[in-house]
Amino acid sequence: MGARVAEARTARGLSQEELAERAGIERFALAKIETGRRQLNSLELASLGTVLRRPLSWFVTPPEPAVASRRADPGRRDDKAGEHALDDCLRDLRTLTDSGALKPLPPRPPVVPFSAEDGIAVNKAAAVGRRLAGVDDRQPIIGLADVLETAGLYTWSLDLGPQSIDGGYIALDRFGVAVINSAQDAGRRRSTLAHEFGHHILSDAYSHDWGADTGAHERAVNAFAAAFLFPPGVKDRFAHLRDKPNGLRTAVVTLAAEYRVSWSTAVHQLRSYEIISQDEWRRLDRSSPTRADYMEAGIRVVEELATGHVPTGIRAAAVRAYRTHRISATRALEIIRDDRLHKEDLGQPDALPLEALRGELGEDLP
Repeated sequence: MGARVAEARTARGLSQEELAERAGIERFALAKIETGRRQLNSLELASLGTVLRRPLSWFVTPPEPAVASRRADPGRRDDKAGEHALDDCLRDLRTLTDSGALKPLPPRPPVVPFSAEDGIAVNKAAAVGRRLAGVDDRQPIIGLADVLETAGLYTWSLDLGPQSIDGGYIALDRFGVAVINSAQDAGRRRSTLAHEFGHHILSDAYSHDWGADTGAHERAVNAFAAAFLFPPGVKDRFAHLRDKPNGLRTAVVTLAAEYRVSWSTAVHQLRSYEIISQDEWRRLDRSSPTRADYMEAGIRVVEELATGHVPTGIRAAAVRAYRTHRISATRALEIIRDDRLHKEDLGQPDALPLEALRGELGEDLP
C-alpha cells in the first residue's frame, strides 16, 4: 500500500512535504508509510485518496495484469498519468464483464499485418474496420467513440495534461480500452482514437502513443487511421463539391469538415487516392484553411471526445449491474464518473427473486 501511495504521489507531481500538508499527515509519518514502516488507518487512506485523486480500492489491489505486463516493457516511456488512467478504465470494464453486465463479443476476423507503404492493404484493413464498426465505405463517421463500441472498443476521454500520452490502448479478452488525452485539440483526439482502433483490430496487447512514433508498425497504424476516417469512397462526394463555383479549395474544406479530419489528412488522402494531382496537392498543402474559411463555407465544426467522456455502453452496464444487485451504488457511481449523479438517480434495484432470498437467508421460505 505504501508503494502505491508513493506511485500516486509521483504521478501527481507532489513532494512528500506537499502531500503530507494537503492530507493532514506529518511528513515523517508519510515517509514511513511509503516505505512500509508504518500502517495507514482508514481516515488517512481516505484523505490521501482525495488528494491523490485515486479510488480507495486502487491502493489495496495490484494493477491489472495487462497494465503490469505493459509496465514490464523495458522500452516503454514512463507516464504514470496515462498508466493510471488505463488501469482505472480497465478495472471498470473488468468489473462489468466479470459481473455479466457486459457480454463477450464474438471473435473478430483476423487482419493481416500491413505496411504503411502498401496502400491497397491499408485500404482493405480500413474497410474491415468500417465493417466491424457498422459503417459503409463512403459515409463520415460522426460520434466516433459511440460507433467504435460496436466493435468492442470502449473509449474514455480524460485530461492527462500536455506532457502525457496522446492516447493509449489495452486489451481485455475480446474488448479494448482506449484512453484519449483531451488536452489535445478536438481534431487530433479523433485521429488518436482511430489510431487506437487500429491497434484494436490488429490485436495488439497495448500501446502508449505519444504522437511522434516513427516505427514501421506505428506508421502502418497511422495509415490505417487516415483511411478509416477518410476512406476512398469520398471520391463521389468530392466530384460533386468540385463542380460548384468555389472549386477545389472549398471542396476540400467541406470534405475535411464533413469527415472531421485535419486539413493535412484530407489533402494527403485525396492525393493517395489519386483524386487530386501532384500540383493540386502542393498548392493545397501550402494553404491551410482558417476558421473564417470554414465559416464562409457554412460549416460548423463540432467537438467530439471532450473531457469526461465515458463510454455510453459502460454507463448503461453500470446502471444495469447496480439494479440487478451485481455491484454497489458506490461502485456504479465510480464507473459512471458524473459528479452530478447521486445514488437516488440510479433508481431502485430490482426485486430479488425468491430463490436468491432463500439462498441468502439460508432458511426455508414458502
